Amino acid sequence: MKRVVQALIAAGFLVLAVLALFVGRPAKEAVSRIDLAASGPGSMAFHEESTLRNVTKQPVTYTVNLGGPSAKVRTLLVGSVDRIVTDVPVEISYDSGRRTVSYLVHPGRPYSFRYDEANVIRVYPGSHGRADEADLAPFVPTPPEVVTRMIELAGIGPKDVVYDLGCGDGRMVIAAAKTRGCRGVGIELDEALLKECRAAAAREGVDGLVRFVRQDATKTRLTEATVILVYLLPESLETLAPLFDRDLGPGARIVSHDYKIPGWDARIVKTEILPGGSERDHRVLLYKMPERR
Repeated sequence: MKRVVQALIAAGFLVLAVLALFVGRPAKEAVSRIDLAASGPGSMAFHEESTLRNVTKQPVTYTVNLGGPSAKVRTLLVGSVDRIVTDVPVEISYDSGRRTVSYLVHPGRPYSFRYDEANVIRVYPGSHGRADEADLAPFVPTPPEVVTRMIELAGIGPKDVVYDLGCGDGRMVIAAAKTRGCRGVGIELDEALLKECRAAAAREGVDGLVRFVRQDATKTRLTEATVILVYLLPESLETLAPLFDRDLGPGARIVSHDYKIPGWDARIVKTEILPGGSERDHRVLLYKMPERR
């Protein structure tokens, strides 16, 4: 009898614990937790920091769940960077305006609050967290079929010099050099990505045609470029537009994946929608620099 009573008491505590997990939670639907780990294994040093940057146009309030009973509510102002010091992955959650969203961030890696295509705030990997260099976009690779169409749409030939600002893994300039025999320059801030770029260029046999430079894209001179290939957010393209006007010659082409250059509708030569199959569709926009007045 004593064992039966103990078992009933234990079961009662278990029920109360489960109920406590749900009491006071918002009625909004919560999406599954998203693990933002970069691909590939790697051991983390003790007490590394992950950075979280707010590049939206509004403060973002979120909760850092450090495990156990401790959870900290923080508000990240526009343009600010928060630093989460931890030796293990940490869950953060916030109200996106549609539902409660949960992400798993990892020590020693950069992240950012940004708008997606539907203007909903989400967390993306890839924000260097520096105040002295512009943060133009998270690294989100352009699908190979979109890269191919961007190259075709730009009409790239052997005499062109192709720049990719925020080149990520370098796939755009590498593909252009390999298929069209042109020269290419990739501009990137992330040293790890630059190593990938150079290794990929050597692997594809175009390391004599392309070069990769660690540089703030907003401080890059583009005077030798005849083609710009980009996958950047609208606010980043708006920041770069004066550089395009300053440096690019008449007839230079800019091909943008997904996003328009604000205020440049009159310079759009062509827009195409590429079906994404089971994923979302992709938009490709071709711009041409006008004759100088």
